[in-house]
Amino acid sequence: MKRVIKMYTEHKNSIQFYIRNVLQNFQPPSKDIDALRHFFDSEKSAEFIYSVDQSFTQQTPTIARKEIYEDRDGTDKSFYFKWISFKEESIHVSNPYLHHKTGQPMLTAAKQLGDEYLVIDFDILKLLSELRLIEYNSAFNKINTVIMAGGALLLGIVSVFLILYGGYIFVDMLFSGAKGEDVMHEIFTSIISITIGLAIYDLAKTIIENDVLFKTLSFESDLQNKTLIKFLTSIIVALSIESLMAVFKIVLDDYNKLINAFYLVVAVTFFIIGTAIFNKLSSHKN
Repeated sequence: MKRVIKMYTEHKNSIQFYIRNVLQNFQPPSKDIDALRHFFDSEKSAEFIYSVDQSFTQQTPTIARKEIYEDRDGTDKSFYFKWISFKEESIHVSNPYLHHKTGQPMLTAAKQLGDEYLVIDFDILKLLSELRLIEYNSAFNKINTVIMAGGALLLGIVSVFLILYGGYIFVDMLFSGAKGEDVMHEIFTSIISITIGLAIYDLAKTIIENDVLFKTLSFESDLQNKTLIKFLTSIIVALSIESLMAVFKIVLDDYNKLINAFYLVVAVTFFIIGTAIFNKLSSHKN
């Protein structure tokens, strides 16, 4: 949504000029549904159209491309026209907003026709695409959504398996009578499995929320950075536990191999420093 609003703001004058020019040329012979629906033939970005009388009461159903919403006929639209003045120009274009039916960023244009008004809702994404300001393909978007949903579902299944596997290891350790080093090894393995499982689950959840359920062309870098940092943090936790387990094993086994554990700890430290630098740079950029 932020990206859409930003692009609209950058090209606001051109977009509003286009909308006003289109509405100025549209002169329906009547307020019949067929006459109003003819507007959709030439304007692919238009989504809804209806007429309002001089008392600001909707006098036609809300007409969509494939549906007609009869329940909107007769509704009060005075709240929308309360702050609109048609003295200077006969066409008013609203600010962007999220439409309650489509969930997409929209613009509403109102045109005065004598004592009545013609109201048309435009999909901003399609409008930007129609004006060649962005490359937006609905078919590709649907394919991308299906692929992202499938990948996120598989990640979710893997995460649940890892969490259950970690729990199984811990429960099996409790009832197997393991002692000494085996107990610590099983506990660390269980923690690592559960930690990585939770990290993968959080990644899958983020993909579902932002790329499937509520996708509105919002690829905010801030969201991606936060998701990546959360995932890297989970990996750092798992590597830190693995380093601790390596040190524990070497101390009990052979001090001559302690240098290997040191290298692992140093690698984890560089991983932490790299993540901190990335977090700092991305925060500064935003």
